[in-house]
Amino acid sequence: MKVSIMVQRCNRQSLFARQAMAAITWLLLTGIGTVSADTADAVDCSDSESISVHCGQAPSAVYDATGRLWVVFAQNQHAYVANSSDHGATFSSPVRVNASAENIEVNGENRPKVLTDDAGEVIYVSWTQKTEGQHTGDIRFSRSINSGASFAPVRTVNDDGLLTSHRFDSLFLTESGHLYLTWLDKRELEYAAQRGDDYTGSGVFYTVSDDQGESFAANRKIADHSCECCRIAVAPHGEDGMALMWRHVFDGTTRDHAIAAIGPDGVRAPFGRATVDEWQIDACPHHGPDMTLGADTDGEATYHMTWFSAGDLHKGIYYGRHDLASGKTRLVTQIDGNAGASHPQVAERQGVQHLVWKRFDGSQTQVLWIFSQDEGSSWSEPQVLASTDNASDHPLLLEGPDQLRLSWHTRNDGYQVIALPEPGLDIKAFTADSFAQIKRERAGQPFVLALWSVDCPPCMVELDLLGRLRQEDPDLPLVLVSTDAMDLKADAEDFLRDYGLDDMTSWMFADDYAAPLRFSIDPQWYGELPRSYYFDAQHQSEAHSGIMTEAQLRSWLAL
Repeated sequence: MKVSIMVQRCNRQSLFARQAMAAITWLLLTGIGTVSADTADAVDCSDSESISVHCGQAPSAVYDATGRLWVVFAQNQHAYVANSSDHGATFSSPVRVNASAENIEVNGENRPKVLTDDAGEVIYVSWTQKTEGQHTGDIRFSRSINSGASFAPVRTVNDDGLLTSHRFDSLFLTESGHLYLTWLDKRELEYAAQRGDDYTGSGVFYTVSDDQGESFAANRKIADHSCECCRIAVAPHGEDGMALMWRHVFDGTTRDHAIAAIGPDGVRAPFGRATVDEWQIDACPHHGPDMTLGADTDGEATYHMTWFSAGDLHKGIYYGRHDLASGKTRLVTQIDGNAGASHPQVAERQGVQHLVWKRFDGSQTQVLWIFSQDEGSSWSEPQVLASTDNASDHPLLLEGPDQLRLSWHTRNDGYQVIALPEPGLDIKAFTADSFAQIKRERAGQPFVLALWSVDCPPCMVELDLLGRLRQEDPDLPLVLVSTDAMDLKADAEDFLRDYGLDDMTSWMFADDYAAPLRFSIDPQWYGELPRSYYFDAQHQSEAHSGIMTEAQLRSWLAL
C-alpha cells in the first residue's frame, strides 16, 4: 500500500542523500556548472567545403510530431536542411535547398526558417535573399514533399516586382494547415516617393497558402510604418490564424511594439500598441520581440510577450501578458536590466512559461533561463543553461514532443541542443504575513487549509485522500501548507508528485522557527499534524487535528 511505502520513506536516511543530490543539481544549474547539451562535439570547420550545421551560419530548427529535429542553416550561399533523431547528437547528410548560389541573410534577426507538417513529410523553408542595392531583398521560399530528400525550385514570395527592401521574414503553420509568411516591406515607401510624399519605416506584409505551399495568395498589407530591422514574432490565433508582434514606429520617432492578428481572408484584429516604453530613437535597434500563446480569458486569446527596450520608461529585457481583445498589456516586468542582456525568447509548455535570453558580462556570454507557473505573475530566479567566451548566435527555444530545448550556435562549440530542466513545483515560502495574503486572495470564498510535514506518516494518508478528491474535482478550494522549512523543498515536491498534488500552488514554512508561523494561522494550535481547517465564505473557521475522514472532507469541500 502507498501508506506503508510512505512510512518507510519518512524513516529514511535517503532524505539526506536526496538533499545532497538536490544541492549538486542546484550548483549545476546556477552557473557553477552548466546543463549538458544533447549534441556531439563540433566538427572541424577549417575546411570551407565541410558542409555541416556546426560550420554553417544562423541555424533555425523545429521538431516534427515524431520527435525528429529539422535544422536549416546557410553555408557557401546555399541553404541546407538536415535532420536528427537524437536531439542533435548526430545529423543526416545536409540536403541543399537552392540549386543556384544566392546571397542569404544570416544575422540573428534575419535568418533562414524551417517548419514541417506533423509527420515530417512536407518541409517548408524560407529566407531573405540580399539583392542588388542598399538594404534590399526578396522573400524566398521552397518546400520538400519527400521528407527532405529534395527541394522544389526556390520561389520569390513578394509579388510587387520592385528592387526594394523585402526582409525579416517569419514563417508560421497553423493547426488547420495554413502556411503564413510575413515580412517587412518597403514597397509603400517607393510608392510614396513617386507621389512626393514622406514615408517612415517599412510596411508589414503577409501571404498565406492553403495547399501546403504549392501556391500563395496575393500579398496583403497589415500595417504601415514598422521599424525596418527587427524580427517579427508569430503565434497562433485560432485554428487557422496567426498573431504577430513587431517593433513599430509610433508618432514618427517612438520605436515600441505593435500587435495584430490575421487570417486566411485578411486582418482579423487591426494593429494596436503592445508595449509603451517610449524609446525615442531614429536608428535600427536590431532587436525584435518574441511571444507565445497563453491561456484564454473569457474566450479571448492572451499572449506572453518578451522584448528589449532602451526607452524612457523601460530599459532592458521585459515580459508582459497581452490581452488582444482589450488591447492591454499587463504584468509588465523587467527581466534583466543589464546593458549586456539581449534577444529574449518565450515559450509555454504544460501551463509553465519559460523565458531565455543571453547576457554578456564582460568576459563570457551566458544563456539564462527563468520560468513562471502562474501565467507570468511571478518568475523563478535565473539559472545558467550554457556559456561561451567567443561569438554566439541568438538563443532559440524549441518545442519538442517531450520537453523544451534550447537551440544555440557558438563559434567554439558549433550547434547545441540543450534540454531545459524540469521546473520545480510552485511552492511559495510561508511567512508570518502569508496567511493574511491567502485569505485576501480568497475573499468571500470558502476553502480548506491542510497542514502537513514530510516527516509525518499520518499526513501521507490525508495527502492521498486529498489527491484522490482533487483528481475528481481539479478546482477544489484547497490550500496546502507544509510545516517543514524550505530546505526540505525537494522532499516536499516528491510527496506532492506521489499524491497528484503537484500541479497546484502550495506553501512551505519560510524557516525552521515555526512558532510565529503557526501562531499566524491559529494561536490555539499546538503544532500537531495533520491539522486541517475549514473556512466558510466569511472565513469563520472549524479546525480538526488528525487524519480527516473522506466523509468529513467531502462535507467541507461540498463534494
